[in-house]
Amino acid sequence: MQELSALAGAVIGTVLGFILSNLGERARWRRDQRVRWDAARLAAYTEYCNAVKKMVHLSTGMARTRGLPHSSDLVPLERGQVELAAAAGLRAQVWETVLLLGNPETIEAARAWHQSVWQLEFFARGILTGRDNWAHALDEFELTRKAFYRAARTDLGLAGDIPTSSWPPPWLDRLEPEQRAAVVSSTDPR
Repeated sequence: MQELSALAGAVIGTVLGFILSNLGERARWRRDQRVRWDAARLAAYTEYCNAVKKMVHLSTGMARTRGLPHSSDLVPLERGQVELAAAAGLRAQVWETVLLLGNPETIEAARAWHQSVWQLEFFARGILTGRDNWAHALDEFELTRKAFYRAARTDLGLAGDIPTSSWPPPWLDRLEPEQRAAVVSSTDPR
């Protein structure tokens, strides 16, 4: 009887050891997978942001060339058309990775963001016009950009929101009125 209880204890100990070891391995595998996919999502979101930023830079520069107010550098329209088409192609390419790896909320926010950028692109191409419409398009762009970053940060497990930039910066108050006017006119996005 004593031998049977010792044997049963050994079997139970072996089975429990196997189960606990297996559970530990599964937890480690899940953790490794989560880290792997978080890194892939971070790369996808970063590439996407950079591609969208390129489109915005070109669009706002071309819109400024068309007389709409923005702090971007002027972009010659003919060159801008070619570069904008290439940037749109790159954005569409990296979008596929966001679709594969992003969670539904981030995908939805990304889609809204790049659709707002299309509006900027239409101003750049001269399809849309008007300062009031332009100001509205810039506001919409900012809102959708912030929503994307918020969703992406949440998906990546990052706490907090992106702090808003403060404008005007404190040093602007120290400038002479002419200098201040020159700085404001060259940096105000509207």
